[in-house]
Amino acid sequence: MSENTENAKNTENAHLAPLQTEVEVAREAFINSVTQLREQTSAAALAQRGLSAAQGWFTDDFGAIRTKRVAIVGAVVVGVIAIKLFRRRG
Repeated sequence: MSENTENAKNTENAHLAPLQTEVEVAREAFINSVTQLREQTSAAALAQRGLSAAQGWFTDDFGAIRTKRVAIVGAVVVGVIAIKLFRRRG
């Protein structure tokens, strides 16, 4: 009877080994994904992406400055400052 039990355990282990390997591979992939997400959502990474997006909005594909967009933003900033100054006086 002990031989049958031993054979059954060996057969069970043979069936479980590929599953254990698959679980270990999936676990490693999950850990790598979480690590990448953590790196992408760090404060420094978010700030860098925001800066890149702003630079991309003010420059074209060749790196030249888009003067119309800079002028629009400049006009808005001057307008906001002027409104604040007029509210203080009035």
